[in-house]
Amino acid sequence: MSKKSKKEKKDKKSYTTPEDSVEMTPELISTVTQLQSFIKKLPKCHTISSRLTATKNLLDIKNNELYQKCIELKGLTILSSWLKEYKKSVQGGTDLTRDEEFIVINIIYLCERIHLSINDLKTSKIGKCINSLGKVLPEGCNVQKHCEKIVSKWREMIDSNEGGNEDNNEENKEENNNGNGGNNNSNQFLGNKIQRNSHNPNPFTSTNIKNNINLNTNVNNTSNKINSIKIKTYVKKIQLICFFLN
Repeated sequence: MSKKSKKEKKDKKSYTTPEDSVEMTPELISTVTQLQSFIKKLPKCHTISSRLTATKNLLDIKNNELYQKCIELKGLTILSSWLKEYKKSVQGGTDLTRDEEFIVINIIYLCERIHLSINDLKTSKIGKCINSLGKVLPEGCNVQKHCEKIVSKWREMIDSNEGGNEDNNEENKEENNNGNGGNNNSNQFLGNKIQRNSHNPNPFTSTNIKNNINLNTNVNNTSNKINSIKIKTYVKKIQLICFFLN
């Protein structure tokens, strides 16, 4: 079957209305109740026309609080499933129709308006889906450029957040070093005290032994804290690097 005939078949199938499909109508979403009802319909939007209208309706929202509510109601998770479908379609050799391209671009515009956090991207997987779709689209096409642009923006946000964490870690290290300095001074003081008491026939009294044990315990605890911070920082870096990978 030729590529053109595949595309014609796909268009015909996409524009049919299954029994469980919902035809969206242009409406203004201005309350949480309206938004809840709207998002409940999204999983049943199987046609191109209904998805196109749905994404336009979401873009018409004027209230930023409703956009944040859209995240809580798993609206972006549903939109991510649409992007997965389009990725599989492109990988199967079928190009996106013009309306499907508009749907993808509308989803990207929606993500820009919501100002997603790193946690939002991970929870909804919208960032990974947009990145994956952009990789399989023809290089330089309009939709691919939109995908690259927003993914680049998110990566900068992740890098900026990582830089902030490194600064905090440096501050923690400095505090720990200061703590170590105090322990070293205590150790030096304790050593001088033992030397001054060298005339004692039994310098290793129970008191001195107890002080040495406490001192070593404090040093070990501080060292463990530093190692724990290093491990947590390394793991977080690995998670951020792998975030956009397939």
